Amino acid sequence: ELRAGGGSDKVPVLNIAVILGCTRYISDQDIRALWSKEDPIDVNVVTLLVNKTDPKSIITHMCDLMSGTKIHGVVFGDGTDQEAIAQILDFISSQTLIPILGIHGGSSMIMADKDVKSTFFQFGASIQQEALLMLNIMEEYDWHVFSIVTSKFPGYQEFINILKTTVDNSFVGWDLQNIITLDAVEEDSRSQIMLKKVQSPVVLLYCSKDEAVYILEEARSLGLTGFGYIWIVPSLTTGNPEITPEAFPSGMISVSYDDWDYPLEARVRDGLGIITSAAAAMLVEYGDIPEAKTSCYDEYVLQSNKKNKINKKI
Repeated sequence: ELRAGGGSDKVPVLNIAVILGCTRYISDQDIRALWSKEDPIDVNVVTLLVNKTDPKSIITHMCDLMSGTKIHGVVFGDGTDQEAIAQILDFISSQTLIPILGIHGGSSMIMADKDVKSTFFQFGASIQQEALLMLNIMEEYDWHVFSIVTSKFPGYQEFINILKTTVDNSFVGWDLQNIITLDAVEEDSRSQIMLKKVQSPVVLLYCSKDEAVYILEEARSLGLTGFGYIWIVPSLTTGNPEITPEAFPSGMISVSYDDWDYPLEARVRDGLGIITSAAAAMLVEYGDIPEAKTSCYDEYVLQSNKKNKINKKI
């Protein structure tokens, strides 16, 4: 194979790790079979199936993997609905400068604020996309009168601003009655007092899943979750739809992906394709790809230029 620029050097091998934690079982052979050999770059898929997805275990797994194998990128999927997984992957990427794709579960729950040094990307709709989809649902059913309730979970201000700006500049006769931001802490009497302001039949809620349990329990005590009230939430709030807290009211509407529509195998395949395409584009433009990672520690100054290049390609 030829390098960009007409040289005769062989194209380097691209090592991509696929890490799956607490997901349904997919064998090493099945994962490797997802990858096409027709691409113009030599790809070696390294698989790791893990049973623990707590922050300490994730860091240990990643560092052990990098110590034993030269890794250029990571595709990470899990079967949880814990947004903390995304946060720890963002941290790992910022420290190691390795591209990481969160493709499923908690790793794909969209983060509003990522570290500036991170190359952590996620398979999921943005806050803007989900907020606008909520409005589309409401417009479809003529639910024009609504309120917004949020915690202070990262991204809440963006969620509010998108909805408010869209409503203010729309020809639809929206009636945004209240915008309520709660501290969502247990035994906070102010939360109940503020929720009493809700009079609209439709409520858009933005918060984490754990916060939603508390907020919706408070709302239920005030009679805001029964007949005549509709709660609409983003995928961040529902997480894994197979794990539904009792506090979630019947008929609550969630913006989320179904596995049948975008299964884990397809996400793994696309994740491998994204990293490979970015590396191939970088090879053509710059004549090489970033050096593989062999440690959890990095010298940021030495690696930042190449990291920024592959970041742009991804």
